[in-house]
Amino acid sequence: MKKIVKLAGVLLIIACMLLGTASAAVKAKPTSFAYSYDYDGNVLSTRQQDTISEYGQALDKATGDQAIAVVVDFLDGMSVEDYATDLIKKWGIGSSAGNNGVVVLLSTGDREVFVGTGSGVDRVLTAGVAGSLLDDNIMYFADGKYGEGMVSLYQDVCNYLADARGKTLQLSSGTTASSSSGSTRRASQGDDEEGFGLFGIVITLIVLYIIASVIFNSIGTARGGCLRWLFLGGMFNNRRPPRPPRGGFGGPGGFGGPSRGPRGGFTGGRTPRSGGSGRGFGGGFGGGFGGGSSRGGGAGRKF
Repeated sequence: MKKIVKLAGVLLIIACMLLGTASAAVKAKPTSFAYSYDYDGNVLSTRQQDTISEYGQALDKATGDQAIAVVVDFLDGMSVEDYATDLIKKWGIGSSAGNNGVVVLLSTGDREVFVGTGSGVDRVLTAGVAGSLLDDNIMYFADGKYGEGMVSLYQDVCNYLADARGKTLQLSSGTTASSSSGSTRRASQGDDEEGFGLFGIVITLIVLYIIASVIFNSIGTARGGCLRWLFLGGMFNNRRPPRPPRGGFGGPGGFGGPSRGPRGGFTGGRTPRSGGSGRGFGGGFGGGFGGGSSRGGGAGRKF
């Protein structure tokens, strides 16, 4: 029994050590809030930190979104996406109700840069947009200009969020931030063009299908022919020819013969069917896509 207790104690100590190592990977939450943190110590100058702070304050005031820039030397074995997500959650970036935090994360030792978002902002600053903004600034990082790259990328993120929410960034210096920088404009145009392109293709296919249906329906002359029902156009020309009157020359009474009475009468006739079963589309599409997630999205690049 003593051996079991000792073994359990050793395993508990090892588990605590592993948990301590894993939790130590992400930097501890700072005691005071700032819009930029340089844990590498040699990336962001005082002036660059001031610029980031100016844009961060303007974004927070205009939209309520909160974005910070963080520089670390290494990710300590974590993926850059998990590191950014843990920063947002553990530091409490953004409001707890809106989960609208954004982190621009640079790991100089791992040579990775990532734009991470909370779930409340990832449908505005999508992974595609974040990737586009990163592509526009990746040369700064590839050339070793980390400070310039962080400032430029951070500014583009703030400008894009403000544009997407119909706001303008009013900087503390009294100037208005440019809301149409090349990168944010290209990211916005890229999203619009992608959405319009897919919508346009669908509409074009529908129009072509209807035109082809009408043409092939006019070609099929035989009533009930396969061409009429092969295409949707058969639905547009489904009128029956008038039914000839019963009796006539060959009827039992000639012109004056008695007409054939109705079938069934009150007793032998078929009763009409009542309404449908009640099942159909009434209960469909009631749920789905209602719950959010604390984990957002983002995009990253190696350089």
